[in-house]
Amino acid sequence: MRWPGKIQRAWQAVARAGSWLATAFAAGCRRFWQWRRSASCARLASAALGGVLSALLLGLLFWWLGPWLVADPMRALSQQTPVRRYVDSQGRLVHLERTYDHQWRLPVPLSEMSKPVLQATLAAEDANFFSHAGVDYGAVLRAFQQNVRHGRVISGASTITMQLAGMASPGRRRSWSRKIHQAFQARLLERRYPKERILAEYLNRVPFGGKLHGIEAASWYYFGKPAAQLNVAEAALLCGLPQKPNAFRPDRHLARARARQKLVLQMMERRGLLGSGEAERIYRDEPLPLRDFSLPSRLAQLAKCRDGMYYAQAKAEAAAANEVTCYLQPELDELLLRTLREQVRRLPGVRDGAAVLLDSGSGAVLAMIGTLDFASSQAGQVNAAVAVRSAGSTLKPFVYAEAIDGGILVEDSVLLDAFVRYGEYAPGNFDGRFHGRVSAGEALSLSLNTPAVRLLAALGPVRMAARFDSLHLWPKNSAAANPAAHQLAMTLGTAGHSLLDLTAAYAVLARGGDYLPARCAAGVPAPRVSVFTPGCCAMVSQMLRRRPLPMSSVDVAWKTGTSNGHRDAWCFAYTPEYTLGIWFGNKDGTAAAVLTGAGAAAPAAAVVMTALYRNRPLPAWPSTETMFKTEELCAKSGLTACSRCTTTRPGTVLCDVPLQTCRSCQNEKAAKVMIVSPAPGNYVADPATQTAALSLRAQPANVRWYVNNRYVGELPEAARMTFGPGRHLLQAVSTGNQVKSARVTFSVGMP
Repeated sequence: MRWPGKIQRAWQAVARAGSWLATAFAAGCRRFWQWRRSASCARLASAALGGVLSALLLGLLFWWLGPWLVADPMRALSQQTPVRRYVDSQGRLVHLERTYDHQWRLPVPLSEMSKPVLQATLAAEDANFFSHAGVDYGAVLRAFQQNVRHGRVISGASTITMQLAGMASPGRRRSWSRKIHQAFQARLLERRYPKERILAEYLNRVPFGGKLHGIEAASWYYFGKPAAQLNVAEAALLCGLPQKPNAFRPDRHLARARARQKLVLQMMERRGLLGSGEAERIYRDEPLPLRDFSLPSRLAQLAKCRDGMYYAQAKAEAAAANEVTCYLQPELDELLLRTLREQVRRLPGVRDGAAVLLDSGSGAVLAMIGTLDFASSQAGQVNAAVAVRSAGSTLKPFVYAEAIDGGILVEDSVLLDAFVRYGEYAPGNFDGRFHGRVSAGEALSLSLNTPAVRLLAALGPVRMAARFDSLHLWPKNSAAANPAAHQLAMTLGTAGHSLLDLTAAYAVLARGGDYLPARCAAGVPAPRVSVFTPGCCAMVSQMLRRRPLPMSSVDVAWKTGTSNGHRDAWCFAYTPEYTLGIWFGNKDGTAAAVLTGAGAAAPAAAVVMTALYRNRPLPAWPSTETMFKTEELCAKSGLTACSRCTTTRPGTVLCDVPLQTCRSCQNEKAAKVMIVSPAPGNYVADPATQTAALSLRAQPANVRWYVNNRYVGELPEAARMTFGPGRHLLQAVSTGNQVKSARVTFSVGMP
C-alpha cells in the first residue's frame, strides 16, 4: 500500500475514534447528570467504566497509529558518517580519517564480530530481541513493578531497537514523551528492517566512552585488535559499557568496568549462554589484555600521517567513499621523502621539492611527496605535486614523438641547431652555444632548443596543442588554452603543467603509447586512450637512453628541464616498470642559481632509480625487432633516400609509419606528382559542422598523403577528407624509388 493511502486510512480511523469518543463522552455526561438527580450508584459506576474504556480504546488507537506518525530514524542515523578507511592493495588498513565531529565510528558487518560479542550484547541489553517487535511488553511490566516497589527508577525496559532509535537524536533529555516516541520509532524500524540489520546498526553506533562509537572502534581502542577476535571475557567487559559508557571506561575506572563485566557474565550464565559456574571462572581466571593506555592507541596512530596529501588525492578520485583502496607503498614513499630532503640540504636557496612514482603499466601512484615540511609556515600545506608551474624542456620528447608518428623524422634524421628567429622570438640553448647539424636523437638527448622549436614550427602550434591535450597536458578553459598565446614557445612549457600530469604523460612513453591517468585510488575506471604507436615510443625511449643517467647503473630513459629564470628544476626517468617525476624549487617562485634539471633533480632521480632496482633484475626494455626496420637514408637529411641523393647510409625507421622522402636532393627536372584536388584557395565550411569535406586526387593515383606534415595513409582515388577551419598544407609523395611529390596549401573558413 502506498503512503498516501495509509495516511488517509489512519486519519479516517482517528476521525471515527474521535466521533465515537465524543458520543461516549456525551452519553457519560448525561448519565452523570441523571445520577445526580436520581443518586443512583449503579449509574455512577457505569459512567466511570465508560470513561475508562473510552480512554483505554483511545490509547490503543494512538499506540496502533504511532509508527505511522513518526519519521524513520535510520535516515538520521545514516548522516552520522563513519571514519573513512584507507587500505592498501593487500587490504591492510593504512590510514583512518576521523569524522567531521571527531567521533570514532568503524562499522563492520555482523560476520566480522565474534560470537561472544553478540551473546554478551543480547544478554546485557535485550534477551528477547529476536522475539519482540520493537517493544518488550514483559520487560515493561517487570520494570514498572520494580520501580513502584522501590519508589524510584531502578530498571528500564528499552530494547536494542529503542536504543537505536534514540541514537538518531542524541543529547535530548529523558522524558516519558521521549520514551513513547522511541517506542513508536522502534516499532517502525522493526517493520521496515530485518533483525540482523538492526542489531548490526546498534553494535556499530552504540557509545563505549569518550568519542568511541561501535564495537569495532572500542575493541581497537581498549584491546588493540578487531572485534572479530574478542573472547568471552573481553566481550563481556566491552558489552557492559553502553549502560554507562563514561562511568565504566576501563582506561579510567577499571574496578567499575570489572564489576559490570561480572554482572554481564552472570546474565549470560542465567540465560544459558554459559555453563554452570562458567561466569565465575571466566571472571576470575580469564586474562584481560588491555593495551597500555599511556601509549597512543592504534586508532590514533592510523589517524596520524605526514601530510595526508596522497590520501586527499585518493579521496577525490574515489568520490569520497567510506573505504578507499590505495596504491600507496609506504616504503617507496619514505624512499622519495628521504631522497628529496637529503638533496634539498645540498641546494642553497632551495626549500622544497616534490616527487611522483608511478607503476608504468597501470598508472598507479605508488608514492607521492607534495611537500617536505607540512608544518612550515611558508606554504607547507601546498601540494607541489599538483601545482601548475613552468615545465621547461620536459615537453620536448612529446614534440619529437609527434614528428616520428607523423613520418617527419626518425632518430637518425638530421636537424639544424643554429640561430633562428620567428618574429620577435629567438630561442637559444641552455649553454649559449649552437651545434650545427645534429641527429634528432642527439638533439633530444642534449635537450637542444632550436631544433625542437624548428620542429614545432613544422608541426604547427595548433596540432601540437591538440597532442598535448590528448596527454592531458593542455590547460582547460583559460587564456592559456589558446595556442596563439604561446606559439612556438609552448615546447618550453610556457602553458604551465603539474608534476603529476607530466609524470602520467611520460608513463605513456613507458607503456608503449596508451594514456592512463595517474590514480591514487584503486577501482576507479580509467579508459585507455591510444596516443602514440608502440614503435614511436620505443624510438623516443631509445633516444632518451643515449646517455646514462649520471650516478646510476640502471638503464633508464630520462629527461631534465629547467624553467626560465632558474625557478624550477625537473627530471623525469622511466623504465617499463616505473615512471618517476621529481621537482625542486620554492613554492613562492623564488629563483636559485642551483635550480637546474641536470644539477638538482637528476641526482635525486638517480638515487631513487638505483634503489628501486636494488636486489631485483634490471629493466627489460621491449624488443624492437617487429617495430623497426632498416632502410637507406639520405646522409644529408636523414630521410628516406631518393634517386637524387648522392650519399646514403642505412638507418632505422618505423615499420608502421613510412618516413618522408628526402626533398633537399631533388632538382627542378625531377618528375613530379600533380595534385588535382583540392586546388589552392579558400573553401567555405559547413555552418553546422564548421568543417569542409574535400576530395583528394593526384596523378598518378598511388601516392602517400600528408596533411599538415602528418602521414594519413595511401588513400583510394577520390577519397574525401574533412578539414577544420584554418590553413592546411597537403602533400602527395609517390610510392616509387624516384621522388615524385607535390604540395598545395589552402584554407577553410566560415561563410
